[in-house]
Amino acid sequence: MGNQNSGPKPHPTALKVLRGNPGQRRLPENEPQISRADPSFDEPPAAIADDPVASEEWRRVAPMLRMCGIATNGERGSLLILCQQWSRYLEAHGKMRALGMIVKKPSGIPVINPYLQVENAALDKCLRLWQELGLTPSARARLSAIPAKEFPTAEMNKWDGLL
Repeated sequence: MGNQNSGPKPHPTALKVLRGNPGQRRLPENEPQISRADPSFDEPPAAIADDPVASEEWRRVAPMLRMCGIATNGERGSLLILCQQWSRYLEAHGKMRALGMIVKKPSGIPVINPYLQVENAALDKCLRLWQELGLTPSARARLSAIPAKEFPTAEMNKWDGLL
């Protein structure tokens, strides 16, 4: 037996359309729509303005997502966390490389460098967010590109503007 939460989590309708809806299941008709991000989306938010590494990552990734039609203001938080985690990963990786994989406690006992755990946790979060945002080769392989359209047009149907 199961309940309504059993099984894999549902994919967004936009993703089903990009993948071609191979199961031919009926798509939801009243799913909330978030408008595409405009070019101002490419500017890093104030939350990471004091972190040059996170800001640089935002400037690298945000335009790609926006131009592919994946980025909306709804993804802003996920992208923000991704950039912060990438910055944390690089900082921890640098400290781990500088100190080595094994460090000594004040008592002289060798232990695994604590920065290694921080590095691994940040990288794990980055990997999950890269997959969620379609930034890995395997995540992109499940998507198909949709030709860019001008918004709005008189001939728009119910599927237009989905992304």
